[in-house]
Order: sequence, then structure tokens, then C-alpha cells
Amino acid sequence: IYLQAIHTTLARGKTAIVLVPEISLTPQTVERFKSRFAETQEMVAVLHSHLSEGERHDEWHKIQAGRARIVVGARSAVFAPLENLGLIVVDEEHETSYKQEDAPRYHARDVAVVRAKLEGCVVLLGTATPSLESYHNAIQGKYRLLKLTQRVDNCQMPLMRIVDLRLERRKEKVAAILSEKLRGAITARLEKHEQTILFLNRRGFSTSLLCSNCGEARDCPNCSVALTFHRGAARLTCHLCGHTAAVPKKCPACSQDALIYSGFGTEKVEANVTQLFPDAAVRRMDADSMSRKDAYRETLHAFRAGKIDILVGTQMIAKGLHFPNVTLVGIINADLALHMPDFRAGERTFQLLTQVAGRAGRGETPGEVFVQTYTPFSPSIQFARHHDFAGYFEQELEFRERCDFPPFKHAVL
Repeated sequence: IYLQAIHTTLARGKTAIVLVPEISLTPQTVERFKSRFAETQEMVAVLHSHLSEGERHDEWHKIQAGRARIVVGARSAVFAPLENLGLIVVDEEHETSYKQEDAPRYHARDVAVVRAKLEGCVVLLGTATPSLESYHNAIQGKYRLLKLTQRVDNCQMPLMRIVDLRLERRKEKVAAILSEKLRGAITARLEKHEQTILFLNRRGFSTSLLCSNCGEARDCPNCSVALTFHRGAARLTCHLCGHTAAVPKKCPACSQDALIYSGFGTEKVEANVTQLFPDAAVRRMDADSMSRKDAYRETLHAFRAGKIDILVGTQMIAKGLHFPNVTLVGIINADLALHMPDFRAGERTFQLLTQVAGRAGRGETPGEVFVQTYTPFSPSIQFARHHDFAGYFEQELEFRERCDFPPFKHAVL
């Protein structure tokens, strides 16, 4: 749909901007555009924060000079100086990564809508799980709502199975990262030479370092949140401000050798999966492992080529990626986002589950999704299980209206 819309826009002599929420999606999107518009590859420019200063200068100059007619990039690409703009596409418009937290603060989706109005062009907001604000605007008639009622190539929606971790805990007594059912499903996929994605939206090896003697936790001196242990770097890191510290051998508070690591992140999941499946090729995709410039592209190419059996990652693998041989998705802990102190926690959990589940069964073989959770009866999880977008948003809109939350009222934070 995006490609056809852009083709029509170019045929009318106009230009187009395509926004993607994650930098990891940019290489795949650019490849798709360049293959579709093969005769005009030089007309596609790329803008995102992983470009070097020289590359950014070259791409910006190409746009400014009018040599580029299509700009693909993350949120900052919405400001690309294209002339005669005809279309702005915002892919996965519900994503929180479109919001710039540092000055100048803006939301790229909202800027796209305003710019489209100023320039008299079309804005296309695309997603399988619209934000409540956008969906409400569509219901109210401010936006035109277009629905796709089936997947591409008539692929079936994946079967979603809920794993109650409370029951697993009673059976195994020690909380395992992967439940027995999920381990069995991964084994079955490896035997069939099919691929698996394991999702956990938390980086690092352990989420906190505690003293079992005095109870003191190692917190960030700037943010007062627990420092995350990264085993590869052998450092404690704050994921809010970037503060790092050496790992102490004894508790700084009581000087006892009683430090324990608690919780787990993608780094520990990768180590655990490698231990459970020693013959499988396991790779991790998160902000820590993808710090090298071409790491995104290389990992995605290797996964598409079948050189990786199990891919462990954070939200950068949760959306937009198309791998037909992925038939199993495991969501390690669905409760992480659900219990955040945020009125949008339920909405974001529903969106994340739906988006991650969408990575499974995109080829001829039907997909399967295992959702591990301690709250299996949460509306976010149950509606996602049945792929019931309309049902979830109907009850969520009712809740928001009753509590005077957006989209019925504006919140200034």
C-alpha cells in the first residue's frame, strides 16, 4: 500500500517522506524501496541518528538540492527539506519512539499531521494497533479510516497460547526463564529447521544488584533507579541517564561479600537459551549488541538467510520485520509493560503483544505465539490473544472517558 501510494505520488510530480519507528527497520525499508524504484535508486535518501556526520551531510544536501524525491528515516526525517511534498507515511504510528524526549520536544506523528495540513498533502498513518488518540479521531470523522481485513497473501493469524507462570512456578519451584511449554515448542522448531524469535523488552543481564546481608541496592546517583548489570561489559549501567559504575566485589554499605544479582534481561536470556540449545545458532538484537554501525544490517541479513535459529531481542525486533521462516514467537514476560505506573500501560501492552505476535507465521507455515505471564486474565492479554482490536479499544475508550484521560481530555505533564 505504501509503495503504491508513493508510486502514484511520484507520478504526479510530487515527493514523499516515509517515517519508521526504529532505526533497525530503516535498512529493510530502504532495500524494499530501492528494489521497487530500481530505475531511480539515487532518488531515495535516508536520515537517522546512526549516520555519521559526513553521511548525514551528504543525504541532507541530496534532499536540499532536489536530487532525492523519497526520504526514509526515523522521527527527525519529518523535517526533511523536500519541496512539493505530496505524501507523508507514518509507519506504526502508535509507537512511543516517535516522541522526542529531549529538547526540542515533539511527536513526529503530530508534526507530520500539521506539516501535511500546511503543505496541503496527504498523511498516511499505518498500524495494526492504532493509538487510542488516532483511532478516536477516525471514529469522530477527523481522519478517514481504512481497514485491512486479512494478512498479506492470505496468511493465517498465529495461534496465541497463554502460559500461566504461576502454575509453572508451582511445578518447577525455581522460576525458569523459559517455561516447559516454550522450551518444547523451540525444540520442535529446531527439528523442523524453522526459526524462533524470543522477545523481552529489557536489556542487560540482571536488573539489579542487591546485598543479601543489609538489603542495600546499587542505585543510580542521578536517577535513583536500580543499576542494570551488563555481563559483557562487566559494568553497572543506568538506562535512563547512561551513568556507569564498576561492579563492586563487596557491598559498599556493609562491606560483606553478600551481593546477589536479581532479575534478568536479554543478555541473560541469550545465555540461558544458548545453554539449553547448544547446537542452535543464537543471536541477540538490542541497543547493546547493535552498537556497531552495520550490526543491524548484518544481523537481519544473517537471520533472513537462515544462519540464525533463535533471535533474542527487545522492541526493535517487535515490529515491521518480515521473515517467512519464523513460525514461533516467545514473549518471555508480558507483565513488564502492563504494571508500569502509566494510564497507557494496558494499551501499550496490547499493542506490543499484537505487534510481536505478528512476526510469526508470515510464510506458508502457520505461526504460534507463547505469552508467558503472571496475569493471564488481564484484558490487554486476553483481547490480544483473540486478535480483537475493536473489542479492546471499545472497553479502553470507555475507561478513559470515565477517568477524564486522553483522548477525551488533554494531559500536560
